[in-house]
Amino acid sequence: MRFLAIKKSTIFTVSALFCAGFAFAQQGEITISKDPNIDKLLTYQKEINQETDNDNRLKIQIFNGNLKNAERAKREFEKSHEKDIPANIKFETPNYKVWVGNFRNRLEAERYLVEVKETFPNAFIFTPLKKKKKN
Repeated sequence: MRFLAIKKSTIFTVSALFCAGFAFAQQGEITISKDPNIDKLLTYQKEINQETDNDNRLKIQIFNGNLKNAERAKREFEKSHEKDIPANIKFETPNYKVWVGNFRNRLEAERYLVEVKETFPNAFIFTPLKKKKKN
């Protein structure tokens, strides 16, 4: 009886392995068709997002001081952080300031601030003041 149980399990295992050798995954091809105007709309949306109220967006200031050290802080930031986060040096009398990011909401800015504070412990979030347009 015991011999039959071993024989059954052995035959089942061998047949399962044999059948697995012949099983193949299904091959398929996906074709995506889209309206060519979608690319135009996406490009237009990107342009609008860049133009609208960049001054209202939140930024992180990582440095405040002289030009030489501001340039050094900017280089250090660009070397150690994401390339798609912009870093700019702004002059506000009498200091140069390094501003990074262009965040739409406070949550995005706070998340990135945690990362930036590892390298720049004095970094903080702010919203730049709007410049008045001259008529």
